[in-house]
Amino acid sequence: MKKLLAVVVLFLATLPAAAETAVFKLSLWDHLALATPANTQDVTGVDFGIMSNTATVTGVQLDLLIAQTQYELKGLSSAWIVSMVGETYGAQAALLTKTEKLTGAQLGVVNMVENSGTGVQWGFFNKAEFIHGAQLGFVNYARTIEGLQIGLINIAENGWFPAMVFVNGRF
Repeated sequence: MKKLLAVVVLFLATLPAAAETAVFKLSLWDHLALATPANTQDVTGVDFGIMSNTATVTGVQLDLLIAQTQYELKGLSSAWIVSMVGETYGAQAALLTKTEKLTGAQLGVVNMVENSGTGVQWGFFNKAEFIHGAQLGFVNYARTIEGLQIGLINIAENGWFPAMVFVNGRF
């Protein structure tokens, strides 16, 4: 009877690991986390922590130091220091925000879009390879822009002029 009870308990303990996504994740550091219903890397709901490293987030990711989503964020990623996301569909807020692809907004001291962005970058320094939208900051850089840069120094390689003071862009 004790062996049967032990097998049933072990079986029930493994059930949460079979779930696909977590509704709530409490991250301590990197992959050290407690998630409900399972300790998975996919969160549909809320991810709180000190530093989290998650594969995908659909919802809200709020971390004290660093918020990292490896593949796709649909919602909000916010941390005091760094927010790094593969593809952002929503908003990022931190001292440093970085994403491969942006559809939405970045708010921070330094904002970087490594590939293409559609939306707004708002911070001290904004950088994007391609931006369709606006960059608002002290220094703005875009290799290719379809939109507007507003700041003290604005560099857009395809802009009205490669470098402008106060306003630059292309429509």
